Amino acid sequence: MVTMKDIAKHAGVSPITVSRVVNKSGYVGQETRARVESAIKELNYIPNLVASSLRSSQSDLIALVLPDITNSFWTSIARGAEDEAWEHGYGVFICNTDNDVAKEASYIERLLRRRVEGLLLVPTPDIESELQLMRLRSHGLKFVVVHRRLEDFPAEVIRSDGESAARALTNALVKAGRRRIAFIGLPFTDTSSADRLQGYRAGLKAANIEFDPRFVRQGDADHGSGGYQMVRDLLQGDARPDGILLANSRLALGGLRAIDEANLRFPADIGVAAFHDISTMDHYAPRLIRAVQPGYRMGQLATRRLLQMPSEPNGAYREVILQPDIHLPELGR
Repeated sequence: MVTMKDIAKHAGVSPITVSRVVNKSGYVGQETRARVESAIKELNYIPNLVASSLRSSQSDLIALVLPDITNSFWTSIARGAEDEAWEHGYGVFICNTDNDVAKEASYIERLLRRRVEGLLLVPTPDIESELQLMRLRSHGLKFVVVHRRLEDFPAEVIRSDGESAARALTNALVKAGRRRIAFIGLPFTDTSSADRLQGYRAGLKAANIEFDPRFVRQGDADHGSGGYQMVRDLLQGDARPDGILLANSRLALGGLRAIDEANLRFPADIGVAAFHDISTMDHYAPRLIRAVQPGYRMGQLATRRLLQMPSEPNGAYREVILQPDIHLPELGR
């Protein structure tokens, strides 16, 4: 690997002169600077930016810690973050946690060592995830939490209003004449799903429909198989719903497959509402009551806020809540 000493020897100058040219610090004569820059080009020298950032306590990188970049909802957040970062001269380093708190902790350890400028983080749905946030704060590293609400940890948060969206979806099912409405969601440990269950219950209450726990199913997404099994069990049970709210896109994929296999047409035979955040649901979209979250906007605003934050926040943290778009089924479908 080419070093500054190699450049200095090739250009006939001292290593400190090369350092001044590379780091743009201190005076270097025009002719000498030209010789050093020519040597850098000839030897294809790449500066050690990690070492530079350690000396200056600054970096031109931010990190984005997501559950799964193959999910197009997280990809839309990543794109919004990357576009905003690029506008301000920053690159984005993306980490996948797979919702594994141990993997999350490992990435945070590595990012702390590399002195990134700050983090955008979708916390894992595990109470120990807050320990990682405490660790970031103790090291003075700025961060913004994206998508998932925190229970008792004050922080900058950018998320969408899952509760009001679920309430709107439930109301739309009621207006379509549905009274036995089921809810399919993630476990309670996921605050986003907990908010959506709360919205579902509020929608039922507003319509004077008594909440029936037999119509609620919660479990892991398992790339769609979890939703498939939960909806299949409901449709084969004694308490059969005439409407279903699928409160997670991964669960929705499996749930829609179970509805198809039961030879039920929607919305003709059964009303279906869903959070539509992944492109693989596009085939079903025209027939669904849908809530579409502003993923790109969340990534964009989270990055903007991160770059505007002072190095030592004063504790006056804000939670910005964006509203999802609600779409009704297309007529004639």
